[in-house]
Amino acid sequence: MMMIHSYDFKNRDEYRASFNELSKLVFGIDFEGWYQKGAWDDRYICHSIVAADQIIANVSVSKMDLVIHGESKSALQIGTVMTHPEHRGKGLSKQLMEYVLEIYEDTCDLFFLFANRTVLDFYPKFGFTALPEHQFYLNLSVQPKDEPFVLDKLDVSKEEHWDLIKQMLISRRPISEHFGVTNNEGLFQFYALNVFNECLYFSRTDDAIIVFEHEGDLLHLYDVISDKQVDMEALVSRITMKQTRNVRFHFTPDQLINKAYVEPFGKHEDVLFMRPLSDLGKLPVFCVPKLAHA
Repeated sequence: MMMIHSYDFKNRDEYRASFNELSKLVFGIDFEGWYQKGAWDDRYICHSIVAADQIIANVSVSKMDLVIHGESKSALQIGTVMTHPEHRGKGLSKQLMEYVLEIYEDTCDLFFLFANRTVLDFYPKFGFTALPEHQFYLNLSVQPKDEPFVLDKLDVSKEEHWDLIKQMLISRRPISEHFGVTNNEGLFQFYALNVFNECLYFSRTDDAIIVFEHEGDLLHLYDVISDKQVDMEALVSRITMKQTRNVRFHFTPDQLINKAYVEPFGKHEDVLFMRPLSDLGKLPVFCVPKLAHA
């Protein structure tokens, strides 16, 4: 069977449809709504192997910038690494990984990716090193503030809400200077459409988009989108409920690091891999923003 390599085919309907079929089969993810919203931009590029006009293996790259120790690093995140079950064991992912690393080697400061724990032996073969991430929690000892507070729920199907999200993403500050991400608007939009569409709010008090949800007495804070620094402790006090006892930050909460307690990521969490590590120095305890995972 003849195989060809194809890349950046998002505007080719037949290849995009085949890519979506494979991603639904392997990950249960459909990229079509993201594409139709115009959010699949030129910073997310697929590299695929095609046989009989079908995508049978893929490695994608997402271009973005990492903010580490307050310094910006141009980065490529590798994601959507997948092979059709009928074509596994042929070295197709290896072939694509080697190709992607070679052609982008001189275009960025570093590569990174997130791997589930079934494939932890795969990525070190390409020069990647696993790095430990941590979870940040805050114990709450105060009740929610009883003050005027307007929180508008955002609906991604409403054009004015979607426009607000796009506008605020363009000028946002990185969520952390310890370990933050910029220029990843498309990824946030993917999460907004497919994962956290029920968790999006606009706070007029903070002039910020807040992504959060309550799980019993635990508040999950996923992201805060604003062009200015937001008082994180005040924001948390406004969005907590009477039963809330703890907050988990799914990013590195710079302002609250001295108040938060820290735990290593659990065994169910994906593992961060990075290449190279030579110029990063000693990394602080950190959590890569969840909504920056490709």
